[in-house]
Amino acid sequence: MKVTAAEPVAERSTCTRARVFAGCPESVAVARAWVAGFVPGSPAAGDAALLTSELFTNAIVHSASRFPGGQVTVSVRTGGGIVRVDVTDEGALPPCFPRCPGLGQGLALVAALADVFGADGADRWFALRTGGAR
Repeated sequence: MKVTAAEPVAERSTCTRARVFAGCPESVAVARAWVAGFVPGSPAAGDAALLTSELFTNAIVHSASRFPGGQVTVSVRTGGGIVRVDVTDEGALPPCFPRCPGLGQGLALVAALADVFGADGADRWFALRTGGAR
């Protein structure tokens, strides 16, 4: 395929992949390693893995993803010197289900390390510069 100068560089090099994981603690390390594999050798690889771990852990502690058969979807988009990771859970716990007391420092860590982060419904996401071309 021939690429012309009229096509933006970021569009040519964008890659998006998604994977569904079981909503259990054993999946956290698998998701973390899977995300790090998208930015090998980048200074952002460790931060991407850590932030994925934090958001995935929140999903299985604070959402319906923790129920038997629950799932967490992780999607990774790379390109233009940026990696964006979305961690989508199965939504809020039913009102009658006990909540975990207190909040940890996971979201504070995401806020401190991510270049940008946010939430859209059951989707929590962050983006990091990877040190690649923009």
